[in-house]
Amino acid sequence: MELEDPTEWDLESTPLEIKTDSVLGSTDKVAVVLLSGNAYTGVIYLFFTSPQQYHLSWCTVGNYNLHVNPPSDNEKIWRISLTRTAGVRLVIHCNEVEVLDKLLSALSCKSGWDTYWNKDVTKIKFESGDTASDYYRIGD
Repeated sequence: MELEDPTEWDLESTPLEIKTDSVLGSTDKVAVVLLSGNAYTGVIYLFFTSPQQYHLSWCTVGNYNLHVNPPSDNEKIWRISLTRTAGVRLVIHCNEVEVLDKLLSALSCKSGWDTYWNKDVTKIKFESGDTASDYYRIGD
């Protein structure tokens, strides 16, 4: 699934939910691009490897296992939220289970991360390489 044009989205006030039905161990991935206007603020990747991994552009070096294994159901609803109440924090739930709670900082990200991730997210789009996302919607 690819959005040709970015969709207006305030990730801080409106969580993003994405439905997938990919099998663990496949080469499928979710690839959500976060934008501030037309400038990149970050890209969130979820890889359906076994165990499942994530990558945050301009933050992580390489891929990392999710903090908690997601439920084993093939059909998954991922909820992604971003907060800035105490730094920049990215939280991802899968079928109501928190699988990632990542505080982005100089200690957890590579140099220069704040140039991107400190910008307000105003739009989203999906990369053409996203092979896992079936649809997206406003989260609770």
